[in-house]
Amino acid sequence: MESLRNLLEEIAKKNEYGRPNIAINPVSTGGGNFSSELFTVIVSESDKEDLHLFAKIAIAGEMVRSQMPVDIFMMERLFYLDLLKKFQDIETAHNVPKEKRLPVPKYYGSHTKLYEESIVLENLAEKGFITYDRFKSIDWEYAAKAVESLAKFHALSMAYREKNRREFREFVEKTQFEKEMLINMMSHMFEQRKITTLAVTTEKHKSKLQKYLDTQINVKALLDLFVSTQRPVLNHGDYRTSNLMHRYNEDGTLEVMPVDFQTMIYMSPLYDLLYFIFLGTDEKFRRQHFQDLTDYYHQELSNALRSLKLNPDAIYPKTAFELELKEMLPYGLVIAINGLPIITVETEDAPTMQGDDNTYEQFGNTKTGSLYPERMNGVINDFFRWGIIE
Repeated sequence: MESLRNLLEEIAKKNEYGRPNIAINPVSTGGGNFSSELFTVIVSESDKEDLHLFAKIAIAGEMVRSQMPVDIFMMERLFYLDLLKKFQDIETAHNVPKEKRLPVPKYYGSHTKLYEESIVLENLAEKGFITYDRFKSIDWEYAAKAVESLAKFHALSMAYREKNRREFREFVEKTQFEKEMLINMMSHMFEQRKITTLAVTTEKHKSKLQKYLDTQINVKALLDLFVSTQRPVLNHGDYRTSNLMHRYNEDGTLEVMPVDFQTMIYMSPLYDLLYFIFLGTDEKFRRQHFQDLTDYYHQELSNALRSLKLNPDAIYPKTAFELELKEMLPYGLVIAINGLPIITVETEDAPTMQGDDNTYEQFGNTKTGSLYPERMNGVINDFFRWGIIE
């Protein structure tokens, strides 16, 4: 906490607060965050407008850190200090209107000392932003707006690559994760999660699902497919409702803003899209809108590329997108199996990375919540209905 206060004092000084009062208050995410302690901050001084900030302090213990494929907050610092500036330069160079630009919170500073890593952003809650209830399936309006923001992020990645390939390649090299470590972590969790999944699977699907998972699903092969795509982009990496903030503006329009870029990863744009869909929607939504939402993503990606003076038919034609979606759709099941227990966990049972003895294995053994069987069986029903599992 002392390091955070020192950082906040530096931020206050940069913003011309001479003798500031700094009030720090803890925030609970209700089980939506596992790697950080969160705080709201008010920097105040007489005759000056209050400065409202949001701070994160890393809490991962030594054992969890040794299993992590990237350094805590490294990606997020790279996003705000390097990548975002490149994106904004591209938007400015092409006269993209403000309302069409990638919405992100303002960055104020960060601290990199080991075991005391912290990052400070503007407090979006003061501007009326809230997070979506993770226990509820998203509706079409929210899904569409979230996909619009995702498409802008991916389009800017494509534009950066097209306009400055050498510089983009150098940036991507900075974001490289320990691939084998990630594969081992995900594969181990998947094996644990298969047991959890089959325990709630309806009898009519259980034997066929088990055979499919044992013979057709290989986490390494699926991850390799995402990485080897011909059209990789910088992905958010954890694009779910707990990492999105939204508000209704005075004119009634909805605005959705991505936050928490600490898991950026370079692979197929379908990783983010499938991750968002299978961790944020229920079976009813996907029956009604799966095709609509994937089509809408490509439409918005194409619009964003055009605004950056790029030809979407050359960069990512619809035929290529549809082919990749078909090839990579099985990964949606892996995402659901690995992620839904955490998404639906009851607040009091949510795991934490805090403590030197905690490991990633605890995430594989998370006690599932009451919503989990319904959401998991909804995904399983999809894969039978789509003919992926026979």
